[in-house]
Amino acid sequence: MGARPGKRSVARSSSKCQELEQPPAMPDAGRSPRWRAGVALVGVVLLAINMRAALAAVGPLVPDIRAALDLSRGTVSLLTALPVLCFGLLSTGIAAAGQRIGAERTLLLAMLGIAAGSLLRFLPHVSWLLAGTVVAGTAITAANVLLPGVVKYHFPRGSATVTGVYTAALVGGAAAASGASAPLAHGAHLGWRGALLVMAVPALVAAVVWLPQVRRAHRLPPAGRVRVINNPVTWALAVYMGMQSVLYYAVLTWLPAYLRDFDIPATSAGVALGVFNLIGVVGSLAAPPIAVRLPNQVPMVIATCTLWGSALAGLYFAPGYYLAWAVVAGVAQGACISIALTLILLRARTPEVAGSLSGAVQSIGYLIAALGPLVVGALRDLTNGWTVPFAFLGFATLLVAASAPLAAGRRQVG
Repeated sequence: MGARPGKRSVARSSSKCQELEQPPAMPDAGRSPRWRAGVALVGVVLLAINMRAALAAVGPLVPDIRAALDLSRGTVSLLTALPVLCFGLLSTGIAAAGQRIGAERTLLLAMLGIAAGSLLRFLPHVSWLLAGTVVAGTAITAANVLLPGVVKYHFPRGSATVTGVYTAALVGGAAAASGASAPLAHGAHLGWRGALLVMAVPALVAAVVWLPQVRRAHRLPPAGRVRVINNPVTWALAVYMGMQSVLYYAVLTWLPAYLRDFDIPATSAGVALGVFNLIGVVGSLAAPPIAVRLPNQVPMVIATCTLWGSALAGLYFAPGYYLAWAVVAGVAQGACISIALTLILLRARTPEVAGSLSGAVQSIGYLIAALGPLVVGALRDLTNGWTVPFAFLGFATLLVAASAPLAAGRRQVG
């Protein structure tokens, strides 16, 4: 008879089995070569540039699109609302895809999806325009959901700083797209379809630069979805994300049209929208480093709401100073989105929970956010004026402030 294994060998065998069953430990970004971390950072920035560009390019082209296709304000609103609806409806499924095939691979497919959506929008029929918008919106959803977890995975010691950098890139990409779309359509004689097609170029560049990360792709193990959803902090974060996005997407869609109603030239209205997006870089870079140093982030949320309220009041009562109000609103929106993404990281205990929390918050929040362009457009049509739409945006600002105690407090999820 063979000798029976001793207790020590049994324990050693059991320990090995447990190690095989456990998910692989996440690497410490500090131990990776600097060039690899640098390439990853460049890739994150290029991904972020594409996360709003395809949407921001639409606003200055709304008059051209309406005239060419004879669309109502409600239908034009869909060009912004449909991607935001994708953010809300598909966020949970995107998080699951990242867990199955890897976050990095999913992000590569997202960049290719943005390019494909831009190509579809070039085709000559309104159905292709809407189909391309949905494809691009689905792709942007993947970046929205997965990038916070990827940042925490690759940069665990500097996630807040990297969040500020990629949020600045996100806002900068939107600024460049909104500022360039009208000159591309008219100055370069590409037309509105050609201007939208150009948005495929930065997406393809980002896909190429992101390829090295695909070789190091990791799969996030599924986090406790019920635990995340049942946490009141999750819902507070969703309200914060949703209502600040209502403000952003409503202004992104309707600011040029609002200014045109005051006989402000189309080029000047486009400049105002570009300023609104570009100045957001300031807020998005400044907010995260401040946020992580505070015991809680409630004062920052209240400060950004004050800026939003001032900008909305200024645009309504003194539209002649629209560039000044665009600057104030730009700082507010840049700070709000970077705070929202930073709060997801600060409230999540682990990278796995960050991915799950990001999916839940963005799924709920962007379903709320889709109301922004649609409601403002509908209220404008129903009342034939801007008083009620601005009152709606003022109410949205108050709801952002109301979410602060839970969303920006000290409680964590996971």
